Amino acid sequence: MTTEDKGLTRWRGMLLAALGTLAVLTAAPARADSPNKGLVSLSVGSDFTTAYFFRGILQERDGFIWQPYGELGFNLFTADEEEAKVNPLRSFSLFAGSWNSIQSEKTLADGSGPGNWYEADFYAGLKASFFGNTEAKAFYIAYSYPGGAFKTVQEIDFQLSLNDTEWLDKWALNPYVLFGGEFDNTALGTDKGAYAEVGIRPSMVVIDDESYPVSVALPMKAGFSLSNYYEDAAGHDNAFGFFQGGPVVSVPLAFIPAEYGSWAASAGVSVYAFGENLETYNKGNNPWVVGTTSITFSY
Repeated sequence: MTTEDKGLTRWRGMLLAALGTLAVLTAAPARADSPNKGLVSLSVGSDFTTAYFFRGILQERDGFIWQPYGELGFNLFTADEEEAKVNPLRSFSLFAGSWNSIQSEKTLADGSGPGNWYEADFYAGLKASFFGNTEAKAFYIAYSYPGGAFKTVQEIDFQLSLNDTEWLDKWALNPYVLFGGEFDNTALGTDKGAYAEVGIRPSMVVIDDESYPVSVALPMKAGFSLSNYYEDAAGHDNAFGFFQGGPVVSVPLAFIPAEYGSWAASAGVSVYAFGENLETYNKGNNPWVVGTTSITFSY
């Protein structure tokens, strides 16, 4: 295994990403008739992708890649109609979840654990909604490697999102910004890094069917190093990491009864373009196209 190859797979995936990112790319319209009226919610997803990048850094591009994930939400507070008139805080909740990557190539497995289970991430945090259109999240995330590829890396992330539908209607961009900081172990090199990401997700219903509306979204995001995040082998940081964007088509699976939750399917293509350091880490492949299909469930 060359030093370059180790550098490629040393970066970790998630979520927000993670979390973010896969949830943003694969989200589909939820059915309004969900029977869950309680304070606990569940969302589960299963992605099948042609390559795995984490924040622009190639982890695996060969073989079969399956990325299942799930999240529990616990509603701690919801403002009633009278409270909403005087209180900008509309809701407050706790969430926790897991994201995984199962890879047929047994990427960097050392024989100490299940070789195909490349990554298992855990995250938990708090989420607050303000004014009915702004959401703030703060969460802890641990990136672990059951196959023995790397030591567990821990990070604290903050995300701020805006639902601008009330101003832009169907042209809403739904922008967000995310900040992440490593505090235990590091993804690359010896210096713990700080990361920033900005993104949008415009979407539109293109087939307005009562049971099977078809939506097309165009999620786009860019990742940047705030400090030591996209270092090269000599320790030189590169502020611009990557850009990712491409269409996602989604449709609810309305044939599944609402009593079993809201199900949806989606398929999309993302094009990655990399900064100078990431182009080197990614073996000179720039740009790169990734296809993903997904099934999601929420209740």
